[in-house]
This record gives sequence, C-alpha cells and structure tokens, in this order.
Amino acid sequence: MFSPLRSALAGMAILALALGVGRFAFTPLLPLMQADGLSLVDGGWLASINNIGYMLGALACIALSLPQRPALRGGIALLALATLGMGLTVSLPLWMLCRFAAGVAAALLMVHGVAWCMARLRAQRRSGLESLLFSGPGIGVAITGALVAAVHGPTVDAPRWWLVFGVLTALVAVPLWRPLAAPESAATAAAAAASAQHGTPWPLVLIYALLGFSYIIPATFLPLIADAQLHMPALREWFWPLYGVAAMLTTWLLGALPAPRSNYTGLALCLLSQLLGIVLCLYRPRLDSLLLGTVLLGAMSMPSVMFTMREANRLAGCHPTRLIGALTVAFGIGQIAGPMVAATLATHHDGFDAPLELAALATVIALLTALVVARRRSPRPVGKKVSGTV
Repeated sequence: MFSPLRSALAGMAILALALGVGRFAFTPLLPLMQADGLSLVDGGWLASINNIGYMLGALACIALSLPQRPALRGGIALLALATLGMGLTVSLPLWMLCRFAAGVAAALLMVHGVAWCMARLRAQRRSGLESLLFSGPGIGVAITGALVAAVHGPTVDAPRWWLVFGVLTALVAVPLWRPLAAPESAATAAAAAASAQHGTPWPLVLIYALLGFSYIIPATFLPLIADAQLHMPALREWFWPLYGVAAMLTTWLLGALPAPRSNYTGLALCLLSQLLGIVLCLYRPRLDSLLLGTVLLGAMSMPSVMFTMREANRLAGCHPTRLIGALTVAFGIGQIAGPMVAATLATHHDGFDAPLELAALATVIALLTALVVARRRSPRPVGKKVSGTV
C-alpha cells in the first residue's frame, strides 16, 4: 500500500482534474471563445451539455458496478482526450461531444476518486489528510482561472489554452497511473466495513442539492454584478481564481483544526458562511463587500463537500460509491436548476436582487435542516437517576 500522503496527493490531483479541467476550465475560456466567434447561445449549450454529461456520469456510478481503478484510469484518459479535442477542432457539434465526454469523465473522477482515496486514508488511520484530498477542486479552479487571467496575448487564444490543459491533464496522469493500479488491501476493506453506521441519507441529499442550487447563483452573478454595477471587469476575470484559493486554503486550515462534533455541524458552519457572503453581496454591493462575499462563498465551498462525503462514508461504510453518486446527481440537479431559475428572475425583475434572495432562502433551508439533524445526533446530558421504591 502506498503511503497515506501519496494517496492523499493522488486524490487531490484527481479532483483537481475533475473540476478544474473537466468542469470549470470552460468558464475563463468562454470570453476567449466568444472573441473567436462563439455566440452566447452556443456557449450556453456547451455549458449545458457538460452538465448533462456530469449528471449521466454520476448516474452511471449509481446504476453500474463499475470497477473503481479502471473507472479512474478511464476517466483521466477520457478527460485528456476530450480537452485536447476542444483545441483541435472548430466544429460546434464536435465541441459539444467533447464537453459531454469531459462531464462524464469529471463525474467518474469525482465519485470514484473520493471513494478510492477516503477508503485508503481511513484504512491507514490518516483521515486528517482528507483536507488535502478536498482541496483538489480549489487548486484546479485556481490554477486554470489564474493562468487564463494572467496570460494575455493574440497568440494565446482559446484553442491553444484547451491544448495546454489537455497536455497538462496527460502529464498529471503519468504519476497517477501506478497508484491507481494498486489493489485494494484487506485492511482497507475491513476499515470501510467497520465504519458503516445506520442512518437515513435523505437529509444529506437534500442539503447537498440545496448547496448546488444556492452556491451556483452567486457564483454565476457576482462577476456580472461587479462588471455592471462597479464597472470592474477585472473581478470577472479573477473571480474564479480568488474563489479557488479561498476554497483551497480553508480546506487545509480545517484539516489542521479539531473536527466538529458532527459532519452536520460542519455543514451548518459552511452554510452560515455562504449565507453571510450572499447577504453581503445583496445588501452592500460595493467592492469590499463583493470581495469579502467571494471569499466567504469560496472558503466553505470545498469544506462543505468534505463534510458531506465524510457523512456519506459514515453512513455507507464499504459501499459509499452509490451514495456518493446519488449526492453528486442531487448537487448536479441544483447546479443546472440554479442558473436557469435565477436568469429568469433577473430578467423579470430587471436586476440581481431576486436571484440572490432566492439563493439566500435555499441556503437558510439547508442550514436549518443541518441544524435539526445535528441537534438530534448531539449527545444528551446524562442526568441523575431518580430511584423509586418497589
């Protein structure tokens, strides 16, 4: 078995590729693709087809008993090919195929990557290294966003960036290939089986779906608010890097602190941070508030995923893949519904207040659900027994 640190770093790289390249590399590259002639409608279709691929990939993880290591290797290979394909063609149908394939690959890497890495860390009694694992998406988002925002020039166009990210994916795959070939040890399976506990996953699924819905609305509209109300297009470019760095640093910090009383308590703190970030941006749309709101939203984005996946492993034990897949589907539904509903509200109300208020309401519902479950699971104080006479 590989060292715990190597397992955590491998998991971190897998999640960085899944979300940093497979999902969110398109966001900073969209303006460059539009400069090359891509219409806003076609850009929306490319984003939607990626979401559909991500959803179907997560559903495949629920419906099919995919072998874990081949699924991870296949996901990395598929992601590299799909990303390279974006830079090798200018055909919209082929772009849609590539973005669909990238979405499927991202789901395979997210679901199986989390299950694979957490099982090994728990078998080696190093669950504290899970903070490294879950910092992966923040690292991926920060790197892709910062590279595109920092490097400008007529020679660095969207096709070249897609080729760069495709080659980067292939290079990261090289050191991952051997760890992903290592068989699961008996200790890993035994530790996972022993960790299973009884409980219903539905509150967790509800909270995670609401998280997907509520976080994507400010993530979509804050750069637009900065551009429209403050006339600061630079924040649009640097929004995702700032968001990713905040997610990465906070996840590392939480890994060094004592764990909260329960995973639902941790989720409640994450949701409170998100609610404060949304309220700041809603009622105080100034530069300092938007920056602080971005940090508050990004800071707890990956810790919320970490606490959710920890709870999924606590509930499912040696078979967490299907539950992780179900959570990923729920989160994906929220991600798809959020921008659609928010865009409709913004159009009808001629502003961004109504979408942000809806995001705040969804966050409050998720927060109250987490608090109720955390209260039910908190240990009750032991009182003195009153003895009676028989």
